[in-house]
Amino acid sequence: MRKVTLFCIISLIPNGLCGQRTPVTAGPAHTQKASPQELSARLSPSVLAVQILDTNNSVIGIGSGVVVAPNEVVTNRHVIDSGRIWRLKQGDKTWRASVTWVDPDHDLGLLRAEGLIVPAVSLRVSPTIAVGERVYAIGTPEGLELTLSEGIVSGLREYEDDYIIQTSTPISPGSSGGDLFDEEGRLAGITSFGLVEGQNLNFALPAGWVQALLGVLPLRHREPPVSQLQPAKEYEDTATRAEILISNIITFELSGVLPLSTSHMGSAASTCYANAVVRCIFDEKSPDCIHNWPLWQRASLMMFRLRAEYQALQTSRDNLGRSFVESIRSEWSDVSDAYCQDRPGGLYTDLEGKIRACPNTHRVQQ
Repeated sequence: MRKVTLFCIISLIPNGLCGQRTPVTAGPAHTQKASPQELSARLSPSVLAVQILDTNNSVIGIGSGVVVAPNEVVTNRHVIDSGRIWRLKQGDKTWRASVTWVDPDHDLGLLRAEGLIVPAVSLRVSPTIAVGERVYAIGTPEGLELTLSEGIVSGLREYEDDYIIQTSTPISPGSSGGDLFDEEGRLAGITSFGLVEGQNLNFALPAGWVQALLGVLPLRHREPPVSQLQPAKEYEDTATRAEILISNIITFELSGVLPLSTSHMGSAASTCYANAVVRCIFDEKSPDCIHNWPLWQRASLMMFRLRAEYQALQTSRDNLGRSFVESIRSEWSDVSDAYCQDRPGGLYTDLEGKIRACPNTHRVQQ
């Protein structure tokens, strides 16, 4: 049997998976096609090189990224995993970036760079993409920025309950995290890996996975809605963001990139209890909520977990650790507000380990 080898298309050979699945939803209909020249001129400003740096600020690897929201760039997780310091580059412009989100199940991650005044691309998340459609890739193969290549959708390969896109579009090491656009300029996929022993047997992760990624993390970067949420729903959103943040921190801790905290370690019994607490936080009617815990008690447990991660990360000196510290502070503010909202005058321990008292009156939203 002929040996087949997968390669993830980054200048460094990473470990781990190259992608899994997530549901896709139908996107808006478009009919206007553009020439390759028009697509290159229109879309190139939204594609950047992702540089991986060592502690001496020397470039040790390169990948690609696509701007999908203000200051937010999507790339492959295996690009992020290969270093601890990241920089975005486009021509002679550079931006220092930090990790704001990873999706280890789908080999995707988000980088955030302040002051990145670059237009975001539109997503094509329709499941109607067909074999034979013409597609284009823009990325940084072998370090050559904004390289345009052309091909077709060669196949839609089943992957668990979803699919990945097979394409004849040429891509090379350094193209990881780059874009695969359709003829209307919509992002159809993220170029991610290929077969070493083959002719243009390359693969992209569907844009639906990117949409799912954007649906969770950037909530805290968006402006609040005009109409205020009800306290229960507001806390539900806050708890979801905080829990996902903790999960991402643990992902990096277990991979050895961040110092390991003790908040999620311990016996099987304590791990089981922790899982029950999480289920209770998200569903008050869960069988795990034996005592029908009030809001303040659920918030208190979330505060405990955030505080443990925060204290563990105080020894971190790299950009990733500092980014997570800032994220914890942001989420802590909302979770502690929820605690005090339900427990006026109550006491709690803050992130620095000091005992604080909630105001004696409920928080009034402006």
